[in-house]
Amino acid sequence: MITAKTRWFSTQNFRLNAPLVLPWLLPILLLLSRTTADVSVLLIGLAFLVKSWRQQHWAWVQQPWFIASLLFWGYLLSINTLTSSAPVETFTHAVFFIRWPLFAAALAYWLLLTPQFKRHFIIALLAVSVFIMADTWWQYFVGQDVFGHLKASATRLTGPFTKPIPGIMLLRVIFITLFAGLLFKAFNQPARLAVMVVTTLIIGLLTLFITGERMALILMTCGAVVLMIGLWLQYGALKKILSISFLLLVSLLLTATLLTPEMAHRSVLSIWQKLANFASSDYGQVFSAAWSAWKAHFWLGSGFHTYTEVCNSMGELARAGMQCSHPHNLYLHIGAETGLIGLLLFCSMVLSIYHAALAPLIKAKYWFIAALCLVILSVSFWPLIGGISILNNMVAALVWLGVGWVLAAPLMLKQ
Repeated sequence: MITAKTRWFSTQNFRLNAPLVLPWLLPILLLLSRTTADVSVLLIGLAFLVKSWRQQHWAWVQQPWFIASLLFWGYLLSINTLTSSAPVETFTHAVFFIRWPLFAAALAYWLLLTPQFKRHFIIALLAVSVFIMADTWWQYFVGQDVFGHLKASATRLTGPFTKPIPGIMLLRVIFITLFAGLLFKAFNQPARLAVMVVTTLIIGLLTLFITGERMALILMTCGAVVLMIGLWLQYGALKKILSISFLLLVSLLLTATLLTPEMAHRSVLSIWQKLANFASSDYGQVFSAAWSAWKAHFWLGSGFHTYTEVCNSMGELARAGMQCSHPHNLYLHIGAETGLIGLLLFCSMVLSIYHAALAPLIKAKYWFIAALCLVILSVSFWPLIGGISILNNMVAALVWLGVGWVLAAPLMLKQ
């Protein structure tokens, strides 16, 4: 028989255990399922609101980046909804947009202020990332992953996912795992930190190379270069080691391209072929269709979450034998759906996030952490995103996970 006393103890146990369990579970919930990612983000945001209300702690709402988020959200709910080609759908999706900034704020100003939460989360994220990498390599050599997922094609892998997205998913989190260099004493020495960073970059680059995801590999490569520069600026005494490490990284990538010509053609050489014939390539046609959709509703957009329907109705891609999904360009997507006004509000929000995260670090001359935060933000908000839109799926959860970590970075250094 369940008595009131028993229920009280159950509630108390949940309250006591939830903060201990959440950091271990959250990486799995965010990475391996769209549904669990959405539910987790929403519940954490609501819990943060309740906590803020109970403690009457609303200073975080006054942060410029969050104010910019509210302005963009308000625009989606009002003007963009009223002028949308599908007002009900726009309003429905716009209502829930605020869960992403709320999630980032909950991380930055609540959860990541607890040292234990940060360390446990990073350990769990490392474990999940290692599993995804190992599963992807297993599929590469065996032909299917441990769950029985077959390769998407000879040069595209799915890893533990149902779609060929392991590269873009890993890209969102692999740089976050490097916060381990801040959180664990084992990496307090610059040489150990450099070894950890370089090892992670090498493994990450080789893994993204075999996935066949071009844009993910490009962004990972650029991010690796920025981090090496950050280490160079932060630890001048390690310049020789870092130079050797950079040459090793380049050598391994060149070796991989020579040993696997089919993958090299997909991941590297095809990039130049597409750039040389960009206008007639599939990317060029997708960009052209997105620009046409934006021009048709230039100032106010066609409505949040309406791009696919509007693009298909115009028929440009249909004539090329393709279907609309998203433009593979974040800012074309925002422009087409919310117009120039919405795009400017969105860019103001993104720039405010960059400033909030990077300005304190640059002022204090924490070059490596500044470089790390710059990379985490840039791989998420880079215009040419591949594979999946970041606006309304579990990739958005990983994007705003990164935002939460970079916003918390200056606060971590003060602890």
